[in-house]
Amino acid sequence: MHVLDDKNLPSLAGNTHGILKQTATLMLVLMIFIFFTILFTLIQTKSDLQKTEHRQKMHLLTKALENSQENLRLHLADYANWDEAFQNLTSTVNVHWAWGMQNLGKSLFNKFQYEGVFVLSPDGVTRYSVLEGQLGHVSFETWLGVNLTNTLMTTLATNQGAAFTRLIAIHNQPTLVAASWIMPEDATTAGINPAEHAVMIFVDKLTPQKFQQLGNEYEINGLSTLSPEVAAMRKDAMFLTAGNDRIYVEWQSKNPVETLLSKVLPLLMLLMVVSVLFAISLMRKALTKARMHDEKTLLLEQSRAALSASEQRFRDIVETTTDWIWEANENFALTWISARFPVITGHRIEEWLGRSFTDFLVDSQQTISHWLTLPHPGDYLTLSHCRYVSALSSQRYCNITLKRITLPDGAIGFRGTASDVTLEVESNERIRFLSYHDELTGLPNRVMMQEFLDGKLHSRSEANSTLVMLSLDLTDFKLVNDIYGHRAGDKVLGEVAQRLRDCLRATDLVARQGGDEFIIIAPAIHKKEDIRDLCQLIIAVISEPFNVSGNKVSIGVNIGAAQSPQDALTASDLLRFSDIALYEAKNLGSNNFVLYQADMAKQIVQRRELENELREAIKEDQLFLVYQPRFDIHAGRIHSVEALVRWLHPRHGLLMPDQFIPLAEESGIITDLTDWVLVNACRDIGKEFNHISVSVNISPIEFKDSDVTTRIKNVLAATHFPAERLELEVTETVTLCSPENAHTVMQELKTLGIRLLIDDFGTGYASFYYLHSFPFHGIKIDKSFIFAMNDSQSAKSIVEKIIGLGKDYNLEVTAEGIETQEQLQQLIKYKCDVAQGYYIGRPVSLEALKDNLHIIECNIEARCDATL
Repeated sequence: MHVLDDKNLPSLAGNTHGILKQTATLMLVLMIFIFFTILFTLIQTKSDLQKTEHRQKMHLLTKALENSQENLRLHLADYANWDEAFQNLTSTVNVHWAWGMQNLGKSLFNKFQYEGVFVLSPDGVTRYSVLEGQLGHVSFETWLGVNLTNTLMTTLATNQGAAFTRLIAIHNQPTLVAASWIMPEDATTAGINPAEHAVMIFVDKLTPQKFQQLGNEYEINGLSTLSPEVAAMRKDAMFLTAGNDRIYVEWQSKNPVETLLSKVLPLLMLLMVVSVLFAISLMRKALTKARMHDEKTLLLEQSRAALSASEQRFRDIVETTTDWIWEANENFALTWISARFPVITGHRIEEWLGRSFTDFLVDSQQTISHWLTLPHPGDYLTLSHCRYVSALSSQRYCNITLKRITLPDGAIGFRGTASDVTLEVESNERIRFLSYHDELTGLPNRVMMQEFLDGKLHSRSEANSTLVMLSLDLTDFKLVNDIYGHRAGDKVLGEVAQRLRDCLRATDLVARQGGDEFIIIAPAIHKKEDIRDLCQLIIAVISEPFNVSGNKVSIGVNIGAAQSPQDALTASDLLRFSDIALYEAKNLGSNNFVLYQADMAKQIVQRRELENELREAIKEDQLFLVYQPRFDIHAGRIHSVEALVRWLHPRHGLLMPDQFIPLAEESGIITDLTDWVLVNACRDIGKEFNHISVSVNISPIEFKDSDVTTRIKNVLAATHFPAERLELEVTETVTLCSPENAHTVMQELKTLGIRLLIDDFGTGYASFYYLHSFPFHGIKIDKSFIFAMNDSQSAKSIVEKIIGLGKDYNLEVTAEGIETQEQLQQLIKYKCDVAQGYYIGRPVSLEALKDNLHIIECNIEARCDATL
């Protein structure tokens, strides 16, 4: 019968089947009830969610129109409350001033898309009009198609001429109208009757395209107007109030409930089916196990009698370790050996039966012979790590346990076990070796080196009164691992260890510190010339090419040397001073050595002090940001700024980034420093500007960490700064430092909406492959190329090709370091996208940027127009 067939289950299961069946039925009913309850709840909430969405969208639309009206009012106030406008537009209109000099001309349409600009006399007659960027001769009411002049005049008289706006509907099209008296900046000194004020009017028609764009800015997709006839046929049509008129609107919206139902309902059904099948499976397994339990109980009773017969024979054996078992007579001659004996030792059982057990062991006969003389039957003897020789003549080890027994004929005999522990002994020896040696190279490790050094320092004689310690660090070794793999790198380290052994005397010691660092201790070297000769020998030997996977690979080495007792008397000081000398050697480049000098420690202390001061500077706000504008040549405006950090040091004064950024990268402070810059830059720009982006420099080192995305998310959440307005600038070396991890991090940042730019492009090592495969949005040409354009035709050609390369990869191209009109003119000719440099604008504080942004934009736009 089938074990999962309910009908064939034996009666041993009792009533378990019925209980499980009732439980499964109850579970099924309960799941169905929960499913329909959830479905009913979702349907009921559909209407409420839709109403909530409509209210939210209408609130956003109202807010958008209010913001547009306020912007229109502010622009009108800037032009109407102006001394020059009052002088040239009040009594009569100076057309040359207004149109010829473009003080009130087509720029209002080109820049702000204001379709109508009018100047009316105090009695409402149109004196001057600019219609869609062209000088016109049409009256305000004729062009607008609505008699609105009297209403505007009345409102202005009530408001003492202050600028105001109105939303009106013209042919079901939303239109913003703003009006203001033309007054001098100090109205109290004008000396003019309020009834004689001329009136300036701006009109902004919200065309379908502008209306839809306004909705997109507030995430109201597909915003458009409806005719009253269409709106009358729709239930709950949404509308805006424009005076006595209504403007009916609609937008595209998703139904969240239907989306939720389409995703949740299949999951609920799947969950219900899986749960039912799982309950049925559990019930069948429970019934099957109950029957099997009863069968096993019966079999256990049947085998108990058979086990009882052999219990006495194996009781003594269970008390010992049973690897292989033996028995011997009173003369210690083997009479029985278990079948495991030949498997473990390789010897045949027949060869050893009748032979003395002591012949099997190499060096434990005396101990066993002494134990045999003891007149105490039943005593145990345990011998550890007894040597014996296998059939293959290899030396092996075992643990022996002996026990005196009484044989069936009344004679005294012996029984025991032998456990092979060869692997244990070899492992202990291996552990003992590894505790004092490096596994990869076989060199002494730090522990053995420390004991050797302590011994030499405490037992120096007159003839051996000096000792030299060399700290070695391989250069360019990481490239071997990155290019050829860690196995090839391990092979190179082994060969380095052998070359170092060949350079030294028998009394010297070379140890591996870890990674690609080594220590050499050389006693009895008295002259500094000898130390220099040894260092030069080591550099020459290590510089010889290595054969790696059939290729010749060269690496370098830096060495720091310290001497005892001249430099230090203790092992810890000697290690520290040789490390300090090694640090100085690294600063000189590959294949250099430095002998420790007393003032080196002071330099390290100063560096650590500066490191600690930088940590404090981040906490105590000694840092501040300046912002350099980036001008969009095509759009004719400043679309972003670059945040640059400065350090106002209490003692050293103003420090530029190149004076502390390398220190931050080496010490690990770069993460805290970047977070500080990100938080302050996002907070400043988000608070003061609505549409300007900010770019922040990120060190390539930070892309090695997987938490950089989380950090930036936290900054954006804390500052409420839109991710689309944040740009991160990285140098080309980011593609060389853990490229796989960097690529993953960049994709995550791109998904957030953050833009990524390559900074100092052309000075690094990025290949076309990385330029194509990494998710960059733009490149910034290094300023060294821009500087060279003044005197070098080849530099101009390089810049032109870099811009063309960026265009080919659909990347935005920024030119840094622009300082002259000629450079700007050449870059515009090459169709560069963005300009940055002192000629565009110097780095300034947030307050200066806020106060002078419009002036900077106008100046740059004028320079670009002059270039064109």
